[in-house]
Amino acid sequence: MAGPIGSSQYMYSSGAGAFYGYQIEQSSRFDRASNSYLTGYANNFGTGNRRKWTLSFWFKLTASDGFGSNQYYLMTANTNAAGSYDTLIFDVDGDSLFYYQTAGKYFKPNGAFRDTTAWGHLVIVYDSDNGTADDRRIMYLNGTRMTHNDVQTLSQNSDSQINWGTKTHYIGRRQDNSSSHHGDYYLAEWIFADGQAYAPTQFGETKNGVWIPKDPTGTSFGTTGHHLKFQNASALGNDSSGNNNDYTVSNMGTDHQVLDSPTNGVN
Repeated sequence: MAGPIGSSQYMYSSGAGAFYGYQIEQSSRFDRASNSYLTGYANNFGTGNRRKWTLSFWFKLTASDGFGSNQYYLMTANTNAAGSYDTLIFDVDGDSLFYYQTAGKYFKPNGAFRDTTAWGHLVIVYDSDNGTADDRRIMYLNGTRMTHNDVQTLSQNSDSQINWGTKTHYIGRRQDNSSSHHGDYYLAEWIFADGQAYAPTQFGETKNGVWIPKDPTGTSFGTTGHHLKFQNASALGNDSSGNNNDYTVSNMGTDHQVLDSPTNGVN
């Protein structure tokens, strides 16, 4: 099964539940037509480490039309529609690349994201304290570090707006709520680790040549960290990390919880 960059390290299909030692029972559907998104932080999560954090999540793109010409926002941090903001986006400028901007500097890895048939796993690391410039922003797809396509050098010790406790954070929309920039994808096992620069092996492992989910027990969440499992269809923003950093749900009814997941593989 082809992945976003032609990777063969993708999920087995339904009926393969016994293959996985750690089960992800459901995911959450984000769709542009419904204007669905989650809202967090905004002085409710405390003060996080703005120079070191890790985001891990499983995704399945669902927008079969428009890839190559639209931007599907994954996460933004800031409330100023006109100003600079940190952002994570699927597909930018017609090349279907991922776009990762923090502290006003962007990072675009190689590999087009177009596949709407398979689940993939991304780990995004921000570590501006790092003395090696290339290690201040890292992305891993299915356990493999992604190489640069285009990158602006990030100065050491740059503070990100992502994980800034006073900033409103959105999952599934742009900061100005532009209806043409909402997401179209499924998300599962969303984990944000405040103050940590984790390797992908904290969240996944290779089995029989396939990258699969791993029990994230032992993850340090810090102050602002959160773990969204999307278990409660009536409260899809519930945090399971123990921090109670819950996200507020907008335009996401119980039908936005779906059985399709990295280990269920239900279409």
